[in-house]
Amino acid sequence: MSDTQEKETNRPHWARRVTQVVFMLLLGEFAFYGVFRCPFAVPYVSCGNCPVVQCPGRQWWIPIWVAVLASGLVMGRVFCGWACPAGFITDLLGMISCVKAKIGGVVERVLVKGKYIVLLLCVVAFFSWQNPRWAIPIRTGGFFNSVALTFEHASALWLWRTVAFTAAIVLGFALSHLWCRYLCPTGGVLELLGKIGLLRYSKTSSCNECGDCRQVCPVGTKPEEANCTNCGDCRPVCPTDAIVLASVMQTQAPNET
Repeated sequence: MSDTQEKETNRPHWARRVTQVVFMLLLGEFAFYGVFRCPFAVPYVSCGNCPVVQCPGRQWWIPIWVAVLASGLVMGRVFCGWACPAGFITDLLGMISCVKAKIGGVVERVLVKGKYIVLLLCVVAFFSWQNPRWAIPIRTGGFFNSVALTFEHASALWLWRTVAFTAAIVLGFALSHLWCRYLCPTGGVLELLGKIGLLRYSKTSSCNECGDCRQVCPVGTKPEEANCTNCGDCRPVCPTDAIVLASVMQTQAPNET
C-alpha cells in the first residue's frame, strides 16, 4: 500500500474518532445520568417528568431524540458509529478485546435478534407499565455521592437493569461490541429505520468477497449486513473499490454496477 493510499485509509477513521470525542463531550453527561441516575425503567424517554433536576436531559431529550431518529431515516445506524457515547466506549474496548470477529453460524443469527427483544421489553415497560420509577431520585450531596445513594436506595429491578448494561459494556473486553451488536435497543430502532433510509454504504458487483471490510470493521460485519453502522471505515481498504455510499434506491436496483 502506498503512502497516499495509507493516508486515504486513515482519514475516515480519524475523522470519526474526532466526531465521537466531540459528541462524547456533548452527550456524555446525559448518557451517564441515564444509566446511573435515571429512576425510570426505560431511561432517556421520560425526561420531561424526571425529578433529577441536574440531568441535562430535562431540556435536551426531545431535540436529541428528534436528531437521532432523523439520522436513522437518513443513514441508518450512523449515530451508533459516529456519535453515540456508548458506541465510542465500545469502540475503545474493542481495540483490546479478545474476540473481534462475528461468532458466526446459528448462534450469531440468534444473538443478533437480541436487540429487538430488548427493544420490545422497553416498549412494554413504557406503554404497558407506564415506565415505572425503579429508583428514588436522590438529590443531596455531590455528584458521585448522589450516584452511590441511588444505588443504595434503588429497587432490585433498577439494580439489575443498571448492572446488566454496565456488564454488557465491560464485557466488550471479551467480545467486541457485545452491547452494540446484540443488546442495544436504540441500535435496533436505527437498524430498522435504515432499511428505508436515504443513504447507506453498500457493495457493488465488483466485490470479490475478500473479507477486508469485515476485518477492519469495528463490529465485524460488512456493508448492508446486520449491525453495519455506516461508519465508512471499510471503504478505503476495499481492494476493488466495491464499497460505495449510495441511496437505498440505487442499492436495490436490479442492475447495480
